[in-house]
Amino acid sequence: MKKQETFDCVMYKRAVQAKHAAANRGLSGEEKMRRRAQWLEDSDNPAARLWRELAASETAGLRE
Repeated sequence: MKKQETFDCVMYKRAVQAKHAAANRGLSGEEKMRRRAQWLEDSDNPAARLWRELAASETAGLRE
């Protein structure tokens, strides 16, 4: 029987947050928002795709 590996969600979350904090260190709030917006526009990540879909449907609703 294969040994079951464990996944520590909290450790993973902290590692990702530390990576993002290091990447954003020294940036102004405006620059952080600009980078986040660029990522949402360019990324193929499921969260970014959902964000674009929701933003497009919201914009379409405002035009009507």
